[in-house]
Amino acid sequence: MKSLYLLGLMTLAAAGLRGQPTTGAKYWSTTAPDCSSLNENPVTIKDASGATVGYSCWVSGTFAWLAAGSGWGSVIRVAAPSSGAIGVDYTFYDPSGNNLNIDTTLVGGSTASGNDVNFALFPNQPAELDLLGAPGGAPNYSALMTGSVYAVFYCPNAATCGTVLPQLLYSFLPTKPWLLSVPISWDSGIWTQWSAEGINDGGRRLVSLVVYNQNQVAAIFTVRVYDSTGALVGTGTTPAIAGFGTYGDLLSNVVKTSLPQGVFKVLIDGGSNSSSVVLLQFIGDSASSLQVAYDYAPGTGSSTAAPALRMSARQDRVANTPRSIFNTLPK
Repeated sequence: MKSLYLLGLMTLAAAGLRGQPTTGAKYWSTTAPDCSSLNENPVTIKDASGATVGYSCWVSGTFAWLAAGSGWGSVIRVAAPSSGAIGVDYTFYDPSGNNLNIDTTLVGGSTASGNDVNFALFPNQPAELDLLGAPGGAPNYSALMTGSVYAVFYCPNAATCGTVLPQLLYSFLPTKPWLLSVPISWDSGIWTQWSAEGINDGGRRLVSLVVYNQNQVAAIFTVRVYDSTGALVGTGTTPAIAGFGTYGDLLSNVVKTSLPQGVFKVLIDGGSNSSSVVLLQFIGDSASSLQVAYDYAPGTGSSTAAPALRMSARQDRVANTPRSIFNTLPK
């Protein structure tokens, strides 16, 4: 259960938690909702005294990369759908999968520090969380912090959870005109092999990659590059990535053989290990997130069935833990 002390530090609303069931954003139902379309059972929502006030459906996933400090800034945006209020819970992790304390600002409010931020939104209410950098680093935040964000959204019904779509954006303004997006990897859609297409000529055009290990134990991931004829032209491996940890680098630092001229395909192969992957294309001062697709290990053949999408081990912990009521953001 999340710390009520942290909620107090956030000062997100004037009302106390005990008034929340009748005055705040009710992201739960007083009767257990049907969450079967999300392949789950509802979780229990409790008030400050430990009494059950209702039940929520929920969805969860990971933003595989955040960058804050040393000129980088990240923001997470989300809005509650028209169909209902939502409870939002963000937890931050470093590249080794450990809790990451970070300074954040929510809705233009005061800065808070911690490894977790949670709040509730009324229907149609948007919110933006700014990730600033290492605690105590204000005002310049000269140290670079990287890692990942695990996000959980609680809803009064399955339809509301089914339409929540958060977004993480990070930029290097004003040094470089880069504004990049990291799509959320839902726990219901993690997989073992991913691919994208890029160009890396060693000059102005570069490709970088981020691999997030969706397993509880460390794993090594194989990276393969195929040229415009479909021939395998280079192979490399990542270092052992800690459980729920993140690794990011230039593609040329992973696949050390010369990369082909023109467009090529990158395949990130985890074997039996699930992952989430982000690939970025840089062209001079321009940058863009590349579309990443489900793929298969080499040699599996075209007759292989569609990916049997996997669930994250973290989702089990969400399902088995009653949740405290989150404070509501001021309208």
